[in-house]
Amino acid sequence: MKKKLNVIGLFLAVLSGFWPIQAQNTFEKGALYILRSVKYPSGLVACGQAQSGAAVLASFDQEGPSACWTISELSGSVRLINPFDNVALQGAGDGRVQLAENNGSDEAQLWKLEPAGRDAYLLVAANRPQMAMRCRDVHGMFASRKGKKSAGSSGKDFAVLELVDKATLINDPAGHFVISKSRIAGFDAEQTYQIVSAKNPGVVLGNGDSGDNNARIRPEKADTANRGQYWNIQMIDPERRVVSGAFYEQNFDDGGGNPAVDYLLQWPAEYGVWNNAAFVFLPVEGQTGVYQIASANPAKKGWVYECREGQLKRVAGKEAGEASWFRFMPVEKPRFTQPYWEDETVFQENKEEGHATYLPYPTTEAMTADKDFYQYPWMASKSASVLSLNGTWRFHFVDEPSKRPTDFYKDGYDVSGWDTIPVPSNWEMHGYDRPIYCNVEYPHGNTPPFIKARPGYNDGGKNYGINPVGSYVRTFDVPEGWDGKRTFIHFGGIYSAALVYVNGQYVGYSQGSNNVAEFDVTAYLHNGKNRLAVQVFRWSDGSYLECQDMFRMSGIFRDVYLYNVPRISVRDHYITSQIGEVTGNTARDVRMEVALTVDNRDRVSFKKDIRVRVLDPSGRQVAERTVNAAATGVPSVKVSCSFSLSGPVKLWSAEAPVLYTVVVSQQNEDGKEEMAFSTKYGFRRIEIKQSQVYVNGRRVFFKGVNRHDSHPLYGRAVTTESMLRDVLLMKQNNINTIRTSHYPNAAKMYAMFDYYGLYCMDEADLEDHANQSISNKPSWIPAFVDRIDRMVLRDRNHPSVIFWSLGNEAGNGRNFKDCYEAARRLDPRPIHYEGTRNGLPYGGNEYSDFYSKMYPGMDWMGRYTNNMDKPMFICEYAHAMGNAIGNLSEYWQSIEQSNATAGGCIWDWVDQAIYEPKEIKEGTWKGRLRTGYDFPGPHQGNFCSNGILPATRNESPKLKEVKAVHQFVDFSLRHVDRERNRVNLSVRNKYDFTALDLFELCWQVVKDGRVTVEKTMKMPVVIGGDSLLLTLKLPGMHLKQSEVKGEEVLLNLLLRRRKATNWCEAGHVEAQKQFILVERGPLKGYSLDVDDSQGGTDLTIDRNTEGRIKVSNNRIKAAWDKTTGQLVSLDFGQGELIAQGEGFTYANHRWIENDRYGQTDAQMDATARMEEDHGGNCVVLTFKRGGCLCGTETVYTLHPSGEMTVDVLFTPQTNELRRAGLVCHWDSTLTHVNYYAYGPWENHNDRKDGCLIGRYTTTVDEMVEEYVKPQSMGNREGLRELKLTDASGRGLRIKTEGTCSFSALRYSDAALMNASHLWELPKEPYVVMHLDAALRGVGNASCGQNVGTLERYCIPQQPLKLRFRLTAASR
Repeated sequence: MKKKLNVIGLFLAVLSGFWPIQAQNTFEKGALYILRSVKYPSGLVACGQAQSGAAVLASFDQEGPSACWTISELSGSVRLINPFDNVALQGAGDGRVQLAENNGSDEAQLWKLEPAGRDAYLLVAANRPQMAMRCRDVHGMFASRKGKKSAGSSGKDFAVLELVDKATLINDPAGHFVISKSRIAGFDAEQTYQIVSAKNPGVVLGNGDSGDNNARIRPEKADTANRGQYWNIQMIDPERRVVSGAFYEQNFDDGGGNPAVDYLLQWPAEYGVWNNAAFVFLPVEGQTGVYQIASANPAKKGWVYECREGQLKRVAGKEAGEASWFRFMPVEKPRFTQPYWEDETVFQENKEEGHATYLPYPTTEAMTADKDFYQYPWMASKSASVLSLNGTWRFHFVDEPSKRPTDFYKDGYDVSGWDTIPVPSNWEMHGYDRPIYCNVEYPHGNTPPFIKARPGYNDGGKNYGINPVGSYVRTFDVPEGWDGKRTFIHFGGIYSAALVYVNGQYVGYSQGSNNVAEFDVTAYLHNGKNRLAVQVFRWSDGSYLECQDMFRMSGIFRDVYLYNVPRISVRDHYITSQIGEVTGNTARDVRMEVALTVDNRDRVSFKKDIRVRVLDPSGRQVAERTVNAAATGVPSVKVSCSFSLSGPVKLWSAEAPVLYTVVVSQQNEDGKEEMAFSTKYGFRRIEIKQSQVYVNGRRVFFKGVNRHDSHPLYGRAVTTESMLRDVLLMKQNNINTIRTSHYPNAAKMYAMFDYYGLYCMDEADLEDHANQSISNKPSWIPAFVDRIDRMVLRDRNHPSVIFWSLGNEAGNGRNFKDCYEAARRLDPRPIHYEGTRNGLPYGGNEYSDFYSKMYPGMDWMGRYTNNMDKPMFICEYAHAMGNAIGNLSEYWQSIEQSNATAGGCIWDWVDQAIYEPKEIKEGTWKGRLRTGYDFPGPHQGNFCSNGILPATRNESPKLKEVKAVHQFVDFSLRHVDRERNRVNLSVRNKYDFTALDLFELCWQVVKDGRVTVEKTMKMPVVIGGDSLLLTLKLPGMHLKQSEVKGEEVLLNLLLRRRKATNWCEAGHVEAQKQFILVERGPLKGYSLDVDDSQGGTDLTIDRNTEGRIKVSNNRIKAAWDKTTGQLVSLDFGQGELIAQGEGFTYANHRWIENDRYGQTDAQMDATARMEEDHGGNCVVLTFKRGGCLCGTETVYTLHPSGEMTVDVLFTPQTNELRRAGLVCHWDSTLTHVNYYAYGPWENHNDRKDGCLIGRYTTTVDEMVEEYVKPQSMGNREGLRELKLTDASGRGLRIKTEGTCSFSALRYSDAALMNASHLWELPKEPYVVMHLDAALRGVGNASCGQNVGTLERYCIPQQPLKLRFRLTAASR
């Protein structure tokens, strides 16, 4: 019998192409095996197809996936798992052998392999060792074939597998099975492999030790130190495999549809969306464990990859030789020694845990004496327990870590020859290395967690350093009275990683650039001079989580200070409250808890009394409690104070930011006060009900902006004054929400939000935009969660923080499950995260209490803002790049009418433009802002300049549009009574917590642009959500008479604050609206008298001048080009007004960053047809000119009085016009502009809510806007009248009829389009004026889909008219 079994084993080996597994061998992890019956050699143990849940012995021509098993060993037993169905072989209690879901704790899935001859095994149930598996051919199918292979199984030919008494199988081959390796390549996703050439075992496949996208996969000499030669392989189905780097976040990629890619490259694939990353491994006939690699793309079937001339090339399979044969060799993943800044598992050492912000004082008296900080916690503290280390530090810079001084921190190391640098600052803004703007890119190699040069950008350190290192040193004296206490050092922010040393000793390490880093330095300090040394790395593995759309800068960029506390002291405090019944802006039955964590890291016995007091806004104490904290031998103790506030408690909201003060005072065992600090706290309740967000019982709309830390002189080291400027401008312009995109801001800024009243979405410093696969890597979870913890622990006492955001554009990785759970564990506030889209047209589907969307179009808004099962938040929209923010009012009509949308945040607040650091040092920087394309690196042009405000933070047209659309009061004109000269209005209060009696209504009657009546009335009490009907009498007005005369009558409504607030002066206009009561009439007839007593008033025509036709008298001279019909000369008796013969002609070109229309040629026919007419004493010239884009018929009517009326009929040939209008070049001296139109700000047909029709005075230079990238600008809609003159008053006047807009600049649209900076663009020797019957709206198309100009604001493909009259300015 033994000989027979050996023969059968040999037969099976030849049959399968693999030798049987020997008893002494172990099973390769992840490899696929087949179990072949000795009695029925064509039968393999397989997952049953015909009978659910059954394991069977099935007949196969070739091994199928249902017959493949992985074998995992456990304490002498094995588990047989089919990895494709994730089922395991299980012995049932009734004797059946069945399939069950893979379960590592199910003992019925464990088997013992007992030898049954040389190459065969009995499969013994581990939990029933007397029972073993056998096959029973109940249908006689195998017997009829007499051991021959069937033509194919497909589940039809099978025998039953069952458990029987093991003793009966000793000599029964029906219970004997041979286990051999399958021809199908199997892999364990956790195993590391090398892909070895079968022809040349010393050659393996590698990527040049590169983590860069598009790096080629190539044959390389095996090198154990080369990280790029180690791979993980995942089986995504029975055929397809995904190969990914064991060290680099990259995958094999076949190049997709690019025909030029005939090689393997690497590219990071999104988890689960494998596309070009899927491959098949084809077994080589006659070879054991040898495969060819082929793409799984059906279009590339028949091709394999072969080593040729040092490359891995795609070749036809029939031409491939042994150079295309590879083995997948399991190896142990090497352990490389990695520095902290290139190890994602090390992101801190000796760093203090996160905690709420506080600054200690020795006593309560000292604390309250520091009145500025006590009242305004963003100001500099004067506490004797705090020592600022801001100021001048010694600084040394190198461009890569290998060059850094490694002993610089030691006492005695001479730094006297080093440069100096201010702290806080970014070293790039001081001329060290270069600022780099990136949006969705890393400026370094994409090789997480390693930092390498990025090919093509900083190879070898060109353009900017590979990984610059800044070494900082400063000295300080420890203040008196600090001995015997505990001292911490606080870093508000460091980009990107830092090693900290004090007095020659290592203190700790930090990553997480925008999170606070604190260290206990007590043990390192001594009396007298102390030496602080910090070594900062520009990039670290943490930089992979800081891939935000911003200028990448480095250094110690936020405040640094020491603070001193008792050895045992309150280390953290967490204030919470439960709000009872709410009435208006107050609540009763308020419960408050202050949870305190007492630090006892020395584990000594202690006893402390901690007194907690609550003071109302006037400083009156409303609650007090003293708790005792005592312990022995523990590192910390938690105690809490609870309060019941029965009286009416004033609530906090953005509209009424009422702050109470919580004072914490600690006494020692003798009852002496030894520390005090205070925290401002606001009571408010946040709820999500029926997919809406409520604050204090009222549904709230978040009218917000995204804001980056950015300053044109200081980079990311934003000053307190700049922060305050931002907050005040937001408040003054009806912005009530800030999203701290995309990282926590400096702690002091949240104190501003609390005090002035801004809702805050506090966002974690988590964005791996350029490599979102990191978000699925378990090894990164602790680093992710650390950033969440530190944000929440620091900021959770701030009432302004309404919701947390887990980060931005980091994909739908499973790491965010841990982030969500971490935030929820620490605080109950709602959580936002946009990145989890899961195939839906919006995000927030997992790990978020909101749905979320970026850059929706109005069609999307119409579909997804209602009837959702949780609130929708538009986290980014209305991309404000350049001349932008069109149709904002339509967005807010949709939001406010929705039943599920909470609001949104415009992208973004301020242009991230900066001055050139070299010019800052030279003092030549003023007025010369730079943007992304001015600096090296993989920038996205000017995409960093997306602000509502310019980098200078001057107010802008876009800001005024936002203010108008966001305003919290709506005005509606109900009726105009022209008989009794009065109007009926409706005033609706859209505030949530503000009644209108805080305001006065100023109303103005404006006739032909001039205010004729102005009245003011105190508003009555109208609570939020209610409306008021008003009747306004118009004294001295005769509306019917004005209608007859063609006079335009307007009503201006201005809602003004009656009293000053902490963010505005009395009289601040918070809402405005303008109504037209009487439409203006058409142009009046020629009313000027013509005095012909001296002669010369008759108009004469000169047709003999070469190429021109002239019309003139003693008051006007005009000439036209006979061929084109263009007006080439105009003189009203005071000199030529048209420059260089470039008078009125059709123009279509308009270039803005929202609409990059580059066609400058108007594409008009070369010639125009002219008609001449003499109507009475007038001369009428008509020029008809065709064009590919738009035809024109222009009629000039010249009157003896010196007036010229122009009538233009535009016939658009497309609905894609940018302009239907004329352009003219006026004399360069005509720079004074008086206009009657929408103003005073630049406006467009889809962005003019922030402007009122009126008469305004400006200059041509002042009509230039502060756009970083020059573009078409300066437009004013609704032009009624325009006067363009020089300083003496010489010039021209234009009066219009119907719709008209204009602009007047010293730059052409083409010149603006082609320029990079306005400050380097020379002014034209003329004034470029556009007069447009229609100008396309600006839309929002610089980012997003279907966000271009709405159809209603486009130029229709239908005839359009423009009519205006020209006279001398003095007329």
